[in-house]
Amino acid sequence: MSTPVRVRVRMYQVGFGDCFLLSLEYDDPLPDGRSERHLLIDYGSTHSPQDGRARGRMRDVAKLIAKHTGGQLDLVVLSHRHKDHLLGFSDDTGARTIRELAPKLVLRPWSEDPDLDPDASGPATPPPRDHPDDPDDSEPVGAASRRFATRLIETQQAVGRLASRPGLDAGLKSAAEEHLKNADAIALLNELSGQGRGRYLFAGADPDLGDTVPGLTMTVLGPPTIDQDPRVRKQVEDDDQFWLDALHTSLVAAASGAGDEHRPQHNVPISPGPVRWLVDQLGDQKTHSTARLVRQLDDALNNTSLILLLEIGGLSLLFPGDAQIENWQFTLDRFKKEPELEQKLTAIDLYKVGHHGSRNATPRSLHALWLARPDTLPRLTALMSTRPHVHGDTAATAVPRETLLTALREVADLISTDDLDDGQAFVEVVADATGGPFRRVAVKP
Repeated sequence: MSTPVRVRVRMYQVGFGDCFLLSLEYDDPLPDGRSERHLLIDYGSTHSPQDGRARGRMRDVAKLIAKHTGGQLDLVVLSHRHKDHLLGFSDDTGARTIRELAPKLVLRPWSEDPDLDPDASGPATPPPRDHPDDPDDSEPVGAASRRFATRLIETQQAVGRLASRPGLDAGLKSAAEEHLKNADAIALLNELSGQGRGRYLFAGADPDLGDTVPGLTMTVLGPPTIDQDPRVRKQVEDDDQFWLDALHTSLVAAASGAGDEHRPQHNVPISPGPVRWLVDQLGDQKTHSTARLVRQLDDALNNTSLILLLEIGGLSLLFPGDAQIENWQFTLDRFKKEPELEQKLTAIDLYKVGHHGSRNATPRSLHALWLARPDTLPRLTALMSTRPHVHGDTAATAVPRETLLTALREVADLISTDDLDDGQAFVEVVADATGGPFRRVAVKP
């Protein structure tokens, strides 16, 4: 039987976005004659790399993926539906390349199931209950989850209309466009998911990989569905639909310009002074209010992000997409009843830094586990795909956040795509499957 002997991870330079290729190398050829298996985790960007870095264009990355996979891709994973994670699937070259690589399975969050609507019955196989006192998850995607998914799609449609409005503030337009459904990318993923190749995952779900990647164990830690954990809605109201309904209604109004027809229209120039200041302030307030609504949608989509624990031999890798604390909390709450899960997350060998280094995607309790790692464990490797000065205009809101980077450097060898100032198109790390640490491989520009 063929056994994985090495694990190789490549993090491609895409600017602000995620694109990772995980490759397993085997000691003997597998039944198809190949000695490798490849997993593509996300393929997107919203902002190109800074000057002095590789250009990071989707078509250039596509060629690298084809080269590094030897023309065959086994798994595609989309962590969640944000432009910086799926744009490449809509690029002409990227789409053609991924289609030619013919992935055997496509993994996405439960909320991406195209058959999920208010009348759907949800996944047929619920996760097992480890403890008799746990809540009954016999229908993890129940009525509340189906309503949430439907409303989420409708809200994205409202943002799409908002982004197309003429005269929209440039910054707000850019933020809105990042949340569009991206029909071409989703259509390709739906096509690749056809004939039973799609898996729509939630916390505890069995990804049902079969023999696609021998030697790989994949544990789905998140996202929980709304029925499994209502906190993923980021709500405190009694009505479980209140917040998303309000968000949807507000964005529909913003997109349609509701009320604009009642405002006086004029073409009279306003000279500098108190009146001009007041007009500008009122316009800014409307823009800022709409921007807050768009950020709320950002939170909702991030909390549908997959959190995957991948185990190969003696190695373990954690890929949390852009999951925020409401998504993470479902896993963190399990530690008391499942100390073995806490031990697994303590001992991981590689961490894909959540949400490009934002402050709300790497739980402090998770960092505390790594801070207390025994010396007998190999050094942790952290990979971060990001570009500074894209999001956040203060030290508290900047992505990546400097205090988080300092904390990560305490516990890990942190490697960022923004460090690739010699024109390298990707970062590559490799480890023996018997155990870490991962070692960085020199990459020529």
